[in-house]
Order: sequence, then C-alpha cells, then structure tokens
Amino acid sequence: MFKVITKFFSKQQKNNPTKKILLTLLIIFIFRFGNAIPLSGIDEDALKKSFSQLENRNAIMQIINMYSGAGSSTLLSPFSLGIIPYINSSILVDLLTTLVPSLEKLQSEEGEYGRRKLLFYKKLVTLIFAIGQSILLIFYLKPYFYNTDFFTFFVTGLQLVAGSMSMVWLSNLIDNRGLGNGTSLIIFTNIIVTFLNTNVFNFNSITPLLFLDIIFLLFVVILITITQTATVNIDVVSARQLTFLQKDKERTSDNSDEISEQLKNNGLIIKLNQAGIFPIIIASNLLGFLSYLTQSISFPYINTIIYYLLIIGFNYFYTIVFWDPDKIAEQLRKASVSLVDITPGKRTAAHLEKIVRSTSLVGGLALCIILLLYDSFKQITNSSLLNQINITSLIILVGVAYDLQKTVRGLYRNMIFS
Repeated sequence: MFKVITKFFSKQQKNNPTKKILLTLLIIFIFRFGNAIPLSGIDEDALKKSFSQLENRNAIMQIINMYSGAGSSTLLSPFSLGIIPYINSSILVDLLTTLVPSLEKLQSEEGEYGRRKLLFYKKLVTLIFAIGQSILLIFYLKPYFYNTDFFTFFVTGLQLVAGSMSMVWLSNLIDNRGLGNGTSLIIFTNIIVTFLNTNVFNFNSITPLLFLDIIFLLFVVILITITQTATVNIDVVSARQLTFLQKDKERTSDNSDEISEQLKNNGLIIKLNQAGIFPIIIASNLLGFLSYLTQSISFPYINTIIYYLLIIGFNYFYTIVFWDPDKIAEQLRKASVSLVDITPGKRTAAHLEKIVRSTSLVGGLALCIILLLYDSFKQITNSSLLNQINITSLIILVGVAYDLQKTVRGLYRNMIFS
C-alpha cells in the first residue's frame, strides 16, 4: 500500500490527471476548512441578524459571501477577503505590463524568469490590497466588534491579511500542480457552497410555475454557454498553402468549394467573449463598494445601470488591452501567414482590431441581455426559486464549469495519446 502511494506521488506521476484532480480537491478542502474558523473579536450572532434583516440590500456582504464562500455557521472567517485582493492585483499588474515597456519585456522576452518576477509583483501588490481592504472591512464592521481598541483591530486585520495571502498560495498550488486556473476554481467552489447553503432544492409544493422556472433556468444556462463558447473564425492562409492552392486552381476551375474548405480548416479563432468571466468578476467586485457610495441617490435603477456599464466597459477594455492586434499581425507576418484577401501588416492589424472591438462589444452586450432577461422574468413571476439564485454567480459557475471540463478532458486525452 505504501509503495502504491509513493509511486502515485512520485515525479514520474507528476502529469497524472488523477493526481492533479485529487490535489486540487485537497487544496479546496483546506480552503473550506479555513472558512469554518470564525474571525476573532466579531459578534457573529449580531452580524448574522443584521445581515438577514438587510437581505439582498447589503451589497458589500454579498460580495464577501461570493468570494469567500462563507458557510451558514460562520459568516466571517480569516479567509473572508477571499481571492479579491489577488484578483485586483493581477488585473493591475497585467494592465501595467501592457503599458510599461520594462514589464512587457519581462513577460515577452525573459521566459520563466520573467513569469516568476511578474508573479512576485502580483503577490506584493496583493499584500498592499489586502491591507487596504482589511482596513476598510474593519471600519465597516466596527459596530460588531466586542472591543474597539487598536490591538483588537490589529489582530483582526492580521488574520484577514494572512488569510488572503494564504489564498494566493493555495491558488498558485492549483495553477502549478493541480488543474490550473486556481482563482476561478476557488470562486467556483464558493458559489457552489453558497448555493448549497440556500433553500434552492427545498420545494414545498410542485406547481406548473416551478416547472416554468426550471425550463427558463435551463434556457438561461444554454444562453450563458453560448456566450462563453461562441467564436469568430477568420480565414488565414500560409505562403506555402497559397502557392499550392494557386497551382491547384490553375489545373481546374471547379475546385472553389475545396479551396474554401481548406481555408476554413486553417483559421484564426477569436472568442466572442474573449475576456471570459473576468468582466463579471470585476464588475461584481466594484459594484458592492459603488453601491455603498450611491445609497443617497434616489434613482431606483442606478446600481443596475452602473453594473451593466461596468460589464460592457471591462469586457471591451480587457479585450482591447490584452488581445493586441498589432502583435498578432506581427506574429502572423513572421510565420508567413496572412488573412485571406487582407494585405499583411497595417491592414491586417486594422482588420483584426475592427473585429476584436466588435466582438468585445457584442460579448459585453450579450452578458447584459442575459442579466436583464433573468431579472425581468424573476420580477414578473416573483419566483422563490429564481430569487434564491444570483444570476452573476450562475454566469461565473457555468463559465468555470465549461473551462474545467475542457481542461480535464484535455489532460486525459494527452495521457492516452502520450
């Protein structure tokens, strides 16, 4: 038995998909266990009572629950900041990488050393964000502290910062030794736990309205899947292919369909929603704090409008910044590959930029349409089932689940054919 376990965790089994899955599950278990530890110095009962009275109006606590996955027994834990500081720092460092030449050089030319250096910068910025956000959270929770002296605040802040940095370590373990995409998997786990802690699956009676809600929910899931997987295919051709096809075309004039088919099989694929779930994550992150600032505004839909604008804006911004048409055009030129009917160089870059801008706007609008459709149907039916499901969390859940199954299938496929 011992030999089997040793062999399983040996270096030869490093790329074993089963080992990666089990290690990922172990890390998630450690994270969930940490969430069961209550944050010291806080009156949990008073906070729970206040939170239950505010219901869905407490935006800040909604964000904390989504990212930390707090259970029903413990509302706040040392992991309550969750992965928020690391997400913020990653976005900031990635943005600076596109703007600062020295950081861009680290990413594009320094290889593994550059990657480690950028990761170090992300961790450093995460520490700064964790300190700042723990101070803001302590200030917000000040009425619920047993003691309001400096030492109590310091110890609580230390727990929150240590928990946040531990989350970074666990996330990086999943990235390096587990299934990858540790940040999204942690958020995915939190959302699953939040769903399980609600009464989503408890039905007092089976009614036609319940079946209608379930059908609508499945329809929304299909729409989310389409927005996350839809792609635009741009036909490309290499110099070698172009020469071969031109000679083939000279031999016969009846092979246009065959030529088109060969071009389609060698296309440049651009996802409709290139940024994935990150616009939703970033917008949800900011909305909680913006809602706290807009409480004095009497306009009823101000937060919804801000949320939609944030999603569209971040989806557009993220795609434009991190999917550089000039770099793609240069890479195509170096590989002697060109877009069909488009001259290499500036015209290729301009054509790609036009497509990317269009798809980013369409992708952001598609996400907002799903949100609007869900909220409208929920208000019309006043469904208890839909009221317990956060559509933002559902979009993140479906997006991560799709990427997760694709990763697992790819790992086992590589193992079979290796």
